[in-house]
Amino acid sequence: MMEEHAKRLHAFKIPFEFWKLLKGNAFFIIMLYVLNFGSEKTYMKVLQIGFLVFLIWKVISIILKWYTYKYQIKERTLYITSGFISKSYRTVPLHKVQNVQQRTTLFHKIFSLTSLTFETGMTGDQGTVPFEVISRREAERLEGEYASKQKIPVIEVDIPEERIAEPTHGKTIHFTPTKQDVLKASFTSLSFLALIPILATLYNTLDDFINLENAEGFLAKLLDTWWIITIVLAGLICVAVAFGIVSTFVKYGKYEISSDHERIYIKKGVLDESAFSIQKEKVQAVEITQSIIKRLLGLAEVKLVSAGNTGDEELETNTLYPFLSIERAYGMVEEILPAYKVERSMKPLSKQAFKIRMLRPSFFWILTTLAIYYFKPSLWYISLILLVFIYSLRIMDYKNSRYLLNDEFIQFKSGSLETSLFITKRSKVIQIEVERSKLQKLFGLATIETINRSKPVHHTKLQDVTVEYADEVYTWYMGRTKNIQVE
Repeated sequence: MMEEHAKRLHAFKIPFEFWKLLKGNAFFIIMLYVLNFGSEKTYMKVLQIGFLVFLIWKVISIILKWYTYKYQIKERTLYITSGFISKSYRTVPLHKVQNVQQRTTLFHKIFSLTSLTFETGMTGDQGTVPFEVISRREAERLEGEYASKQKIPVIEVDIPEERIAEPTHGKTIHFTPTKQDVLKASFTSLSFLALIPILATLYNTLDDFINLENAEGFLAKLLDTWWIITIVLAGLICVAVAFGIVSTFVKYGKYEISSDHERIYIKKGVLDESAFSIQKEKVQAVEITQSIIKRLLGLAEVKLVSAGNTGDEELETNTLYPFLSIERAYGMVEEILPAYKVERSMKPLSKQAFKIRMLRPSFFWILTTLAIYYFKPSLWYISLILLVFIYSLRIMDYKNSRYLLNDEFIQFKSGSLETSLFITKRSKVIQIEVERSKLQKLFGLATIETINRSKPVHHTKLQDVTVEYADEVYTWYMGRTKNIQVE
């Protein structure tokens, strides 16, 4: 059954794996066959022969893996067979696939290829089904098979009738960055600072081949003149800014956020393109974060907490554009996910919460102070600076912390230097925990923790809310069984 219509990955999978093999072993190849070429040492000859045997075996293994790996979609199920000596069979029902990720690196683009990954809710190696090198037409076919044949067996109903959106046809584009957005992103992300380690690496590399001591002396004399220093600094700043803008454009220049009635689509990248889609039903929560720089510029980053795997961490596939204006971020959440509503007005923590945060001991400060007193008493002022810093963070966290219970939604906001606003629905919370320490009992406070299904499981905690609110949240959560229907 498998052999009749089964397909292999594209033949360019073989050179793709060769390149990964060479890149991963570049250090050993240079050490053994370049720097020690023609060495007469016995142990070096043994290492060279041994490593060559290893490389030959890996090359044969790559060819055999490509030849024996076959896949087929039949009756809403993906069948995969692999292995040369020991055969392995795997079946993946398409309705178990939760996210779809597509990535097109420079290698793929040169040969008009791409990679596609189906991501399920399973853990470990079984959580993803990668097609690393396939034609773009084949990727479209696989996505079409998935989109047309998937079936969702569980339907969660926790949406008021007036908030249920009417079905729409086709994609709606919600955001594409302008030139101004790219400029803001380049400064906010501090990408221009990446030029510093690059220049340092370049300097060290040149120093290995060219004696730079004479050049250093010449530069030292040259930089004695103030106007030359000014020109050099201005030039370096211009180069750094240009580098930051270019690197940001390469990463975010072709960003696009769109959606249809069922899915959210994210595309980005100029040289290295990636595309990601997620079912709206699989979004467990929304998290809006702001670093201190983003707060000053009025920007925010929206993250989707997904029930499935979100792919390669380097791609940040669960993140919408990280440099949205705060109001645009709130609005986009409601546009893309009509079932969600972001409330701007939230309740602050009580005065009792401020008192307990000022009284709660800092064991890190205590241990640091003891270490300073024992090893270097003359640095006593570091302990004082650390104490001021710790309590400043506590005050900032107290002022930033907010909470709200709104029908089927719950919102938490907390953080000091970086704030995080967490929004989820009652039907998406798998567990609620309410804890009270001895100190919290004295002040009538508690800690609430929500747990959502994700990879890894997503925990959100808010400290020092009133006991009355904690009881209200617990009662609110217990009513979730009235709003869930299972087919």
